[in-house]
Amino acid sequence: MLVAAIAFVAGAGLVFGLAELPSWPVLAGVALAGAGALAAGQRAVGWLVAGFLLASIHGQLALADDWPCWRDREQLEIKGQVSSPAEVRPGRVDFDLTTAADTRALGVPSRLRLSWYEPRSVPRPGETWRLGVRLRCRSGLANPGAFDRELDLLRKGYGATGYVSGQPLPTRLAAGGFAATIDAARAWIAGRIAEAAAQTGSTGVLQGLAVGLRGNIAPELNDAFIATGTVHLIAISGMHVTAFALTSLLLLRWTYRAVAGARLSAAWPACQALTVLCMTVGYGLLAGASLPTVRTVAMVGIAVGLRWARRNAATADILGLAAMLLVAADPLAVTSAGFWLSFAAVAALLALSDLRGGLWRAIGSFARAQAAVTVVLTPVLVGSFGAVPVLGPLVNALAIPLFSFAILPATLAATALLPLAPGIADWLWAALGTALDRCWPALLAVADSPWAVFSPPAAPAWLLASSLLAALATIIVPGRGLKLVAGVLLASLLLRPPPVPVPGAYELTVLDVGHGLAVVVRTASRVLVFDTGPNWRGGAAAARVTLVPFLRSLGIRRIDLLMVSHGDADHAGGLAELRRAFTVSELRGGIEMAESAGAGRCRAGDAWHWDGVRFTVIHPSPEHRLRGNDGSCALRVDGAGGAALLLADPESRAEAAMLERPLAAEIVLVPHHGSASSSSPALVAAVGARLALVSAGYGNRWGFPRPEVVERWQRAGASVLTTADGGAISVEIAPGAGVGPARPWRLERPRWWQRQ
Repeated sequence: MLVAAIAFVAGAGLVFGLAELPSWPVLAGVALAGAGALAAGQRAVGWLVAGFLLASIHGQLALADDWPCWRDREQLEIKGQVSSPAEVRPGRVDFDLTTAADTRALGVPSRLRLSWYEPRSVPRPGETWRLGVRLRCRSGLANPGAFDRELDLLRKGYGATGYVSGQPLPTRLAAGGFAATIDAARAWIAGRIAEAAAQTGSTGVLQGLAVGLRGNIAPELNDAFIATGTVHLIAISGMHVTAFALTSLLLLRWTYRAVAGARLSAAWPACQALTVLCMTVGYGLLAGASLPTVRTVAMVGIAVGLRWARRNAATADILGLAAMLLVAADPLAVTSAGFWLSFAAVAALLALSDLRGGLWRAIGSFARAQAAVTVVLTPVLVGSFGAVPVLGPLVNALAIPLFSFAILPATLAATALLPLAPGIADWLWAALGTALDRCWPALLAVADSPWAVFSPPAAPAWLLASSLLAALATIIVPGRGLKLVAGVLLASLLLRPPPVPVPGAYELTVLDVGHGLAVVVRTASRVLVFDTGPNWRGGAAAARVTLVPFLRSLGIRRIDLLMVSHGDADHAGGLAELRRAFTVSELRGGIEMAESAGAGRCRAGDAWHWDGVRFTVIHPSPEHRLRGNDGSCALRVDGAGGAALLLADPESRAEAAMLERPLAAEIVLVPHHGSASSSSPALVAAVGARLALVSAGYGNRWGFPRPEVVERWQRAGASVLTTADGGAISVEIAPGAGVGPARPWRLERPRWWQRQ
């Protein structure tokens, strides 16, 4: 069973490395090949083909329900039922909507993720609403080392996102029915927790522990959980479900012995197994049926079924069967970090844990198992998050007992008491919130430690896969030679130096940050960041999901110069995020940045050399006190292979002033995102660029870059590339080789789920 499970999951995983899904005729050919392999007795090949076929067909069906990008931002009137508890945030509420049949007839996907800004009320699960919405096709920012939102939306079943518009006025048509009872219960419990623990900062954590809703956890606290490797403790996971199942089993046995005596002895094992299974399934549904929850419920179900049938099975086979069932139900599960983290951790624990032989032997076995988990999870963490929580094992050694024997039982007790004794439940929530508040300062202090997280450079897929397999093999198969191989692979994964430009060369990358700007210039030993991307409505910064993970994927831990061109939110929105994540040796900016952030002023004529590359500020002049767009910094980068001109938002006055300086360059960052108020004919002619790069958001409401601006640069001989179409764009300029080919991330790494 274990071999079959590995082959099946591997076959499904192969699909997610493809640029395009196989056509139906190709799938038919693959099916015939799989049948031939089975006929020849090659069962592992047959399972591999089965996984590949299932994931391919699932992908085809998922894409068929997508909202087409040519209808992006279309205004519609739709009707549907709220299908999950809403996440209430400052100034907005986010919720899922399952669309009605007449709405789907308009081509609208069956499931939407909607935002309602300044809402008049909070939609409740099961309610039917008529809404005016603007729909966005399933899209996201595309950057190396960063989160893939398009895949995440597909994995969660959303065919489109959107926001509620003012017309027509949102109208509730019907209240929730029986089908929405579970989600309504989750929303009710979350609301009671918010009321009871309103005076604490732990409301979001308690909601996550009770019903799996984590949207209200403070961002800095969520970052601390990730940095310390304790994020699994704050959402209902396999550990929580296992604890619930064991607690239920113990309570049932106690009840049986106290009440039933020997009268039900013959039927008791089957009744006990079914009762535990039903209670565990119910708890899993109340928790929101997350992937770790479903995995654990599946394993409980398999174990109960085997017990009922009086059959014994190896724990590894149960684990393998659970993996097969999960992937068969949802092949997209193999793209989830939680899937691999859960199964890798459980496999390591099962292989090494031995609780027999006394306390000290049990402690030693547990310590070895935790060490094994740390080793096995390292490739998964590097591949999924680009970081390893170095202090995670130490923090977990303290946090797991606290949550397992105190916080979690109290949470379960409060949840169970809520319908019976709401006053006691509210008191418990408030007490838990107060107790947790006293834990967070220590957790935040550990997370802020420079040794809390290690971020190695991004690794190729083959190195990640071989490191994981070798680490697992050392646990299962004894032998020093295999351990040596695993050690070498893990050392290569963590300690290999990142690739850097040669002396005299530099690499320029324009990040995909939506409507905004963020550029990274790397030389052989230095890093310059020009602008930090936007902040979004609600306070989040694009730098957190774009610029920060990109820099970490390059192994960068220090920014030598951070230049923020001016104070507009789409250029300076990620400043605080960058300063929190990296050591910034020097900060420069326009006059607003000098006044508000303590930055040094950009002054035309300032110049310096890094590794054979010259950097020159060309705007604004010291005698000018320009503000806003016309006061934004402009930088020229000169290497032996060519020059690049980095322009932020200069308009007519600033462009005219810059014409007094040498502007000719092979590469230009098109000013003001391609706005018609910039890129004057005089500037375009003076630059004479071969490559014009535009940082613009996909489907932005201003229509940037403007068609007339693109045409103007093209007539001057430039190839125009935009981040909206290609994602992050990288170019290397090296001595002798000159300007290398532009490398848009979407073309470098095409995948079938990306928008077309």
